[in-house]
Amino acid sequence: MRKIYRYEDLTYTADKNEKIVFKIDFVSDGNIGHTVINIPGDDDKEIANAGSVVLGKLKDLTSENTVSVSDIANPIPQEDKVVIDYYINKKLLVHHENLKSETDRPYIILNIKFKES
Repeated sequence: MRKIYRYEDLTYTADKNEKIVFKIDFVSDGNIGHTVINIPGDDDKEIANAGSVVLGKLKDLTSENTVSVSDIANPIPQEDKVVIDYYINKKLLVHHENLKSETDRPYIILNIKFKES
């Protein structure tokens, strides 16, 4: 059964001109997935499997929350957990971990507020 994991009230504070890089790292073996990042404006970003993408400058991300939605699967029978780390500019934002007995196809939703320092 699919399960949704929500991470609310996440914040990232930096200089208004700092370039924001969003990164997903698959820690457990066998993870596959697709992530869509809804940022302010019309230039939403996507990441296939693990990797990183530039979201823009912080000043362009402060008008509304940024929402990341990951659709993950782990079909490897030898793995007993789904483990994924999310980073902004090399700083760990969320460490997600769930047992495959809970679900091997999680949806992971991050609600991020960017703030100027």
